[in-house]
Amino acid sequence: MDRFDLTGKVALVTGASRGIGHALALGLAEAGAKVVAASRTLDACQTLADQITASGGEAMAAELDVGELNQHQPLLEAVLSHFGRLDVLVNNAGVLRPHLTTRVTPEELDGILAVNLKGPLFLSQAALDNLAADGGGSIINIGALGAFQPMEGIGAYCAVKAAMANWTTTMAREWASRGVRVNLLVPGPVATDMILPRDSEARARFEQEVAAETIFGRLGVPDDLVGAAVFLASDASAFMSGRPVFVDGGMLR
Repeated sequence: MDRFDLTGKVALVTGASRGIGHALALGLAEAGAKVVAASRTLDACQTLADQITASGGEAMAAELDVGELNQHQPLLEAVLSHFGRLDVLVNNAGVLRPHLTTRVTPEELDGILAVNLKGPLFLSQAALDNLAADGGGSIINIGALGAFQPMEGIGAYCAVKAAMANWTTTMAREWASRGVRVNLLVPGPVATDMILPRDSEARARFEQEVAAETIFGRLGVPDDLVGAAVFLASDASAFMSGRPVFVDGGMLR
């Protein structure tokens, strides 16, 4: 349907080199968007951009450490120079530092805050004028189930994601008059390198235990999130802002 069509739109996806960000960049491109794939790993983003281009789309790669705030404005200037506009911002980049609360260090907490909260907030702030310029745009913050269902061993991550969920609603209320919608896409357990144990036995045990917590009996895959992202990026969600969309396999109780 035309309301899901992103033709002519420009979407910036952070953390696009792998996992969820990689899948969302491909999915937005398939829906017609011109995509800016950004992450700390420029080579992987260039490979992704080349893949989109080879499939008939338009894309550019950009190097970005979202926690380094001085990189935000140069990135946005590069996007505008290349594509002339920005319509969709997907704040996907994130880090996870699994530790019990008694072992969390100030340095680890600072790192989680920098990438998972400060980075998305200040990149959104910097991009606001561009997103509002052509009749309004969409910000999609990637949340976490742990923001709504705290989990042992990743307390710092859950707490920071909860703050981002709260701030998403505030951003939506403050920026609605500019025509910019802000929503939260909340994945459940998605099989990515960020959450899966490296040890093969531990990974198998983890997958079995976590899969049993979903109503489908499996972990998600990054492609499971694409439909919701296209919905939130497009006019199909024109009357929606400040809300979470759960793609969690029914895990949230």
